[in-house]
Amino acid sequence: MDGPDGTRALLTYKGARVDAASGSKPEYETGVGDPEAVRAMLGGLGYVEAIAFAKYCRNYEFTAYGRPMLATVVRIPEIGGTYVEVETQVPEEKELRAALEDVRGVLAELGIREGDLTTELYTDAVRVRRTGEA
Repeated sequence: MDGPDGTRALLTYKGARVDAASGSKPEYETGVGDPEAVRAMLGGLGYVEAIAFAKYCRNYEFTAYGRPMLATVVRIPEIGGTYVEVETQVPEEKELRAALEDVRGVLAELGIREGDLTTELYTDAVRVRRTGEA
């Protein structure tokens, strides 16, 4: 559900990394109509919020290499900089390697070089910024 200012609240589950080089993980996401209700439910189930921060995203859907792609331009004011995430869905695990190659191809077309890539998590970057610990 979109908010009055064009924002959306999402609940996302990310599984374990399936590719060390890219940091890619399976991801499952759903819209949240009432974020405070979900926060209360998760708290009631015993989950404790570890870290919270603002993440602003602009999504672009397109097709490349015969695959549906999603490029997300991400801004997290607390850590500065602008990040680009490129994703595609993989219906079968045997397609993972080819899908990752296609994602790398899109990144190259955008002018993003291998040395520009990072597998650092936003949560870790925010935690380091707040605590000064590496």
